[in-house]
Amino acid sequence: MLQAMVVVFGFMALGYAAQRREEQNRSLAKLCLYYLIPILIFQSFVHTEVSIQSLAMIVLHFFVMTLLVYVLLMHVVGRWFGWQKETLKWNVLAATLANVGYFGLAVIRYAVGEHAVPYAVAVSLAFNLYMALFGFSQVGGERQWRGRIRRALQNPYLYAVIAGLLWRWMDWTMPGALDAFLNLAASATLPLTLLLTGAEMRNNRYGREGLWDAAKVSILKLVLPVLVAWPLALWMTDDPVERSVMILMFGMPTSLNLLLLAKDQERDTSALAMVILLTTVFCPFTLLLVMDYLP
Repeated sequence: MLQAMVVVFGFMALGYAAQRREEQNRSLAKLCLYYLIPILIFQSFVHTEVSIQSLAMIVLHFFVMTLLVYVLLMHVVGRWFGWQKETLKWNVLAATLANVGYFGLAVIRYAVGEHAVPYAVAVSLAFNLYMALFGFSQVGGERQWRGRIRRALQNPYLYAVIAGLLWRWMDWTMPGALDAFLNLAASATLPLTLLLTGAEMRNNRYGREGLWDAAKVSILKLVLPVLVAWPLALWMTDDPVERSVMILMFGMPTSLNLLLLAKDQERDTSALAMVILLTTVFCPFTLLLVMDYLP
């Protein structure tokens, strides 16, 4: 976990120091969102050791839990905090979407063991499918479901998931040269995304009210999803490894993908960048607490 923290904050610091032009940030966001992350998703499906049947069950569990957390935040907690319209939408997404990739895998290795990594990879794949079908449809300005469905069908995550599933189902073999290229492109996703996160914090000044708002979202992100996921995980599966992975993954910091989506929509990303920073700083403490009581 310490190594993951060093990598995350190291690249964010480099991005903060190197940021100069806004147009460079937008180009970097589009590169990650529409090319590198879809490649990473496809490669994850191609190389995962989890069977299609197990993957399908984990996807189902993840979807049910995430949607319940989203509905609770959107219609109860968010309203209680007085969030409205765009603020409500983005704060709820920030409190729902988790960094289950690089950071999540490091935590699972530390807390559960190497044998749990395939389950963690499956949850990461389920998260990408959730982003493809649900996340993209929420970030635009469309009010009708037809427009939201059209937006979801236009995003690259969905087609990366479909291509990866098809590849696994057909049991094709990846040519060595192509696999090396795709692995190299996928490995660039995390550092570039972290550089962008640090860069987005460079020109922003956070007042006391803005910091308090980001702190409230961060607390919700680190506490509420775990409280919802815990009893559901106990009910949905008898596998202790899967239970532990599902609970811990919901305690991860806010996903970097959300920052990319906000940047693509040309929104002010200062609040999201601060939430990502705060949840990443404080999640080791909340996760250690969760680890002490895992079933």
